[in-house]
Amino acid sequence: MNKPKLKQEIDRLSGVLNRPVTMSRQHFLRMNLPIAYHNLIDSDITDDYTMGYASEPGFRAGVADSFQFYDLDNDLMTGLRVHPFQLMDGTLCDYLKLNPEAAIIKAKEIINRVREVDGTFISLWHNESLSDSKRWAGWLKVYHELIREALP
Repeated sequence: MNKPKLKQEIDRLSGVLNRPVTMSRQHFLRMNLPIAYHNLIDSDITDDYTMGYASEPGFRAGVADSFQFYDLDNDLMTGLRVHPFQLMDGTLCDYLKLNPEAAIIKAKEIINRVREVDGTFISLWHNESLSDSKRWAGWLKVYHELIREALP
C-alpha cells in the first residue's frame, strides 16, 4: 500500500463527497498486516471492513464482532475499529460454485453461527451481484433471503 497515494485518494474522495472519509475496505481484500492498518490509521481512517476470506465463508479474525486493532509492534490499542465480515457474494458464486438456492442455505448456516454467539453478521456484496442479470441471475433473491434471515 502506497501511503502518499492512499492519502491522496482519501483527500480526493473527501472532496467529492464534501465530508471526511473515515471508512475503508481494500479492493480484492488485499492488505499486508500490520502495514496496511498503520497506513489507514495515519490517514485518519477509523473503521476498516477488509477482514474476511475471499475463498471461504467464515471468521478470519476468529470473532463475529468488531474490535479495536491492537498494534503489536507498538504494544498499544489503536483507534482503528476492524469490522470482520463472514460472507461474500463472490465466495458463494465464484469460489464455492453454489447456485442461488445452495447459497441461501450456506448463508443461513453462517448467520445462525453468528447468532449463536450473539455476534454481528456482516456480508460483502458487489453492485454487479445485485443486478440480477447475466452470471448473477437469481442472486438478488439470495441477498433478500440473507437480509430476512439476518434481521432480529
